[in-house]
Amino acid sequence: MSQHTAVLFANDAFYAAFAAGDFDAMDALWARRAPVSCIHPGWAALTSRDAVMTSWRGILVGGGKRPETSAIRCLRPEAFVLGETAWITCYEILPNGVLIATNIFAREDGAWRMVHHHAAPTPTPPPDAADDDTGPGRLQ
Repeated sequence: MSQHTAVLFANDAFYAAFAAGDFDAMDALWARRAPVSCIHPGWAALTSRDAVMTSWRGILVGGGKRPETSAIRCLRPEAFVLGETAWITCYEILPNGVLIATNIFAREDGAWRMVHHHAAPTPTPPPDAADDDTGPGRLQ
């Protein structure tokens, strides 16, 4: 499997864990040794693994009601690989809006592990944001 394909699979696993509310799967996707950070929409930057995973625990299992995040879809992922680092840009489709996101991965123990996630509102969602099929990711 190419590194581009492998990082797209890691990105798919991130959104699957997000949609399922699976904190353990989410935790397994994030790097353990590399520095990590996360910027959720409207939040300040989180810059430690403990802070990042605490935020995900709250989002995924905290309130017990997750109708918005359980419907999240990743649209138009584009993968870029540069050595031991890779990033994906994509759109996050939610019932109440569209976000644009960047997910950064680093190789750790032979696998792509997330080191950064940043999502923010976009004023110009892609024309296919309402489509049910997200289609294959693009490789760069």
